[in-house]
Amino acid sequence: MALSPAFRYIARGLCGRCPACGRGKLFAGYLKQAPGCTACGAATGDIEAEDGPPWLTVLMLGPALAALTFISARHEDWPLWARLSALGVFAIGAVLVMLPRIKGGLIGVLWGMRARD
Repeated sequence: MALSPAFRYIARGLCGRCPACGRGKLFAGYLKQAPGCTACGAATGDIEAEDGPPWLTVLMLGPALAALTFISARHEDWPLWARLSALGVFAIGAVLVMLPRIKGGLIGVLWGMRARD
């Protein structure tokens, strides 16, 4: 079953690939966009995601992290310092893992909107 072009752009962005061709890299660093695709030459560096990725990351991870905080408060098997340390490490790790993927997906959405114009 073939994906619609909009979902294809988003999926390619989530994987950190060029939304146009899916072969070139979208990022030159952790969050720094490459100026263009090395495979097809698409100008992906012109798309500005701005504040969308951090906002969407907090919106997605916030409820899960709040739930984990409440669950850990109910279970007093571990000392407080260990629970808070574990939650902090998990929160930072989750944000670091999710942020580039969400930025790539948002760039894919913006690329799809630009492709329709």
